[in-house]
Amino acid sequence: MAGKDVVEAYDVSSEAARAMVAAVVAKAGELGRAVSVAVVDSAGTLVAFERMDGALRFSASLASEKARTSAAFGRPTAAMEELMTDRPGFAASFVHEGGWYLGRGGHPLLRDGRPVGGIGVSGDSAEHEDHWAREVAEAFNA
Repeated sequence: MAGKDVVEAYDVSSEAARAMVAAVVAKAGELGRAVSVAVVDSAGTLVAFERMDGALRFSASLASEKARTSAAFGRPTAAMEELMTDRPGFAASFVHEGGWYLGRGGHPLLRDGRPVGGIGVSGDSAEHEDHWAREVAEAFNA
């Protein structure tokens, strides 16, 4: 049992992560699109991933970065893009750190308002990527 010296962590389950990846892959496949989809836990560690046949190779790392950024900050990656404009000092340190993504396509997975993971989609238009990630995240967060 957790005491005052230990904080319990909540993470997305591997079963839920696999289901989310499958949902995005199915939606992309229906439109003849090929994407990469990544789901990470609250620490940003990869839980489930798929790069569809024909997806751009670099989309694999971008999907993971989007998922990790959303999990770490508990907000969509599109919001991070806005922060770059509003806070240039933050943006400079953010880019210097590396491995983060500033743009659309990543959404946090929440439980009781706390991030338990993130989902990232890459390899298509920013609109499609963001729509699919948001749709799956909203279903999980409901």
